Amino acid sequence: MGWTARLGPDMPADPSLKPVAVPNDIAEPVGRAAASVEALLAVGDGRYVGDVPATLKAALGGAAPARRAVKAWVLAVEGGAPGAIAVRRLALSGPKQSAVAPATSALAGQVQGVPITPGDRIELVLENNEVRSNELALDGSFGFADVPTRLAASLRYRFKGETHYASLGRWFRPLAGTMVMNVFVKPEYDNPGGKEPNPAETDIKSEFDSDGHGGLTIFRYAAHRRTTWPGSAGYPREFVGRSFANNFGFLDRDRAYDNRDRCLRIGAVGGSTYVALQVKPFEKFTTVLEAELGRRLGRCVEVISAGRDNGDLAANYRVIRDYIMKFQPDVVVIEHMVGLATQMDPRILKSTLGWSYEHNVVDNFYFDASGALTFRSWDPSWALDAVAPTNEQLIRNLGTADSFTIPYADFPPEAKASFDLFAAIAQKLRSDYPKTRFVMATGHDQAGCRRRNDCDGTFEMPDGRIVRKGVAQAMENFAKLCVQAGIDCVQPPVPEIPSAADETITYAYDAHYSIRGHQWLARNLADQLFAILSKPRPEPRK
Repeated sequence: MGWTARLGPDMPADPSLKPVAVPNDIAEPVGRAAASVEALLAVGDGRYVGDVPATLKAALGGAAPARRAVKAWVLAVEGGAPGAIAVRRLALSGPKQSAVAPATSALAGQVQGVPITPGDRIELVLENNEVRSNELALDGSFGFADVPTRLAASLRYRFKGETHYASLGRWFRPLAGTMVMNVFVKPEYDNPGGKEPNPAETDIKSEFDSDGHGGLTIFRYAAHRRTTWPGSAGYPREFVGRSFANNFGFLDRDRAYDNRDRCLRIGAVGGSTYVALQVKPFEKFTTVLEAELGRRLGRCVEVISAGRDNGDLAANYRVIRDYIMKFQPDVVVIEHMVGLATQMDPRILKSTLGWSYEHNVVDNFYFDASGALTFRSWDPSWALDAVAPTNEQLIRNLGTADSFTIPYADFPPEAKASFDLFAAIAQKLRSDYPKTRFVMATGHDQAGCRRRNDCDGTFEMPDGRIVRKGVAQAMENFAKLCVQAGIDCVQPPVPEIPSAADETITYAYDAHYSIRGHQWLARNLADQLFAILSKPRPEPRK
């Protein structure tokens, strides 16, 4: 049998969402239950109550009642629009049970999987941004008293730079009384023998949108399908490498254009580090950022993830225009790094990747003979013009990509051209979408510079001058690029030396963000976005 309640008027259907296929083992009993339904009565504060039919009472209270229980609850919503419906509790209760639940919860449990040292602490974070911290007992046990039941909560234990959460999930709703849960600490991927990935496990299906004239546009993964990428052969496997594509074909949770909750909306576009085939969608920085920035702002936040491999700003222009902007975002975060900057000049692109800029594997822009910024679609036959990277040096004894890591005043013309093109595209976006705030975000260069030993150093120019060289200088250059483009800049700091030995922010061989790297990026973006959202938008440099 079933119960029914009218929550409000029917909402118009969202054409972007596909019908859900309901398995027969669910559809058939739901169909039978629909033949006998009872109306629920609204009693306020989002609570509904109804009568338990005599037949159900008899079934639960017959012989051996202790062994009888409801096998499954099914919630069916009709006429609803995309969004979240939170069911806090379903219960069969007697008439004398108090309808008012106690106001607090007591949380207790144990951190398991690692030895605890004196002084180790565990944090309790509430959705109102209240943070509590307790010291762990030497056996890993912990407790928090007087936890409000009206707020979502998150238990967090940090070990070697990675945050581990309670067995209930990253966020959960405390229930009245005592709740017992554990925090399990284990390696992201346990591979003590250094076994290489099996290429046969790779399972990725993708497709391109069409512009209606036979041209291929936005790259997507096959919607609602798992992706598996175990890593490159020849190196030890470092991650599970399983993700899932949402209803639009991006590695993200399902999205809907309608913003019924009036959340702050942020689009995040970038290259393969933002795509993140290595981790699950809920482990990505975008999902973590939603909660971290949301609790700082005191409102819901959506971070809509998109992008593609080799996704510089030009390559992602149509992703922004044709996908991200349909969500009417308040902010668009654009990933940038030295590696992406090398793709925005023909000579540097040929040197580093061997690709033709005119017949490119990704979309790009160029300045035509009159100096006008001009869009050019990618060429499906790009491989015919690709050659081995030339590794041409633009400055003697300086690697091509390192051209962006010396002072801007010493840039070769090609590096300055890359910056000029980025700034022009960013200004076009600002002009086309004046209600949206555009933000350039770095991070990947900083995350790996300790391992590469190129965080900060010097270089002797051909004329004998000693100039600064490294990621720290590149960050200064990117800050100037943001000023030139008239957009905000978010730049996580280079990780401190004491933490570098413990925190593997990027994988050693794959070089993309690890799970703790995604957490590191999300924390830094949350802190800096929170700060800039309270400031007026910058204007382009004249």
